[in-house]
Amino acid sequence: MKKLLSLLLLAALMLPAPGIAEDTVYHLPVDFSAGPKANPDCYTSKETYEDESLSVRMETRDIDRVRYSIAWIKIKSPTQLRTHTAGQPNEIVAERPSRMARRQNAVVAINGDFYVQRKDGLIYRQGVPFRYELNEEKDSLVIDENGDLHNFVGTKADELLAFLKEGHQIINAFTFGPTLIKNSEIMPLPDTYQTRFDSTVRSPRMVIAQMGPLEYVFVEAQGRNDESIGVTTDQMAVFMKELGVKEAYCLDGGNSCVMTFNGRYYDSNYAGSEREQSDIIYVVSAVPEDTWQ
Repeated sequence: MKKLLSLLLLAALMLPAPGIAEDTVYHLPVDFSAGPKANPDCYTSKETYEDESLSVRMETRDIDRVRYSIAWIKIKSPTQLRTHTAGQPNEIVAERPSRMARRQNAVVAINGDFYVQRKDGLIYRQGVPFRYELNEEKDSLVIDENGDLHNFVGTKADELLAFLKEGHQIINAFTFGPTLIKNSEIMPLPDTYQTRFDSTVRSPRMVIAQMGPLEYVFVEAQGRNDESIGVTTDQMAVFMKELGVKEAYCLDGGNSCVMTFNGRYYDSNYAGSEREQSDIIYVVSAVPEDTWQ
């Protein structure tokens, strides 16, 4: 295992710096810098944002006593799908996701995998490797240089090494799970899967999913409140399948769930209830402020 991990790290370091062609108008640096400010005039309603680089449509669905908060997202560049952390790599620091989102100029943002609560996992943020402590009883999600989501069911070093040898780069990687949808099919959950809360209990759940090239959906199933009783992992997988996603992965859930749009909560959270966490996933515009019409 140690040999494979060393080869994995070596392969990652030998790859070219992550990013896309410099002549692409929507290219953003793959680092921890904030994105451009979003043009206020492009918030065409309380539910939508539209500019030449980004389209976001927010939606709420109430189904069988469960409230789903949904963000439909289309971007022009994979660099617009970004992550941010409250502290330095592996530093045990937490902050409200909503604050991180506002600071990074996020149009829409969700919580990540709260990676500092664990010592294991494949953890990357913005092309930077944080951790290579693989756990084959957990699934990992990798977002590559093209913005594509790759689910690794039962994270194995040889599969990751093969992925890198194909020429892919790991831009962001998360360890929480489980994988809900892989190659458009629901993945069964092993009895041994390790999560911090029971997958068979109705709880708030957060999912990141991909519909197609540079097209995503963030979904939060709310819970533990008067409007929503939450879902099991299996129920969340069925819902994601009904949405037609190709890949879907569970992030941290429970009290960690939070979704923001245009700097405001798009769920039942409020300042007094939001949990401080280590990281977020967010989407930004790539249109410079000095070019706004």
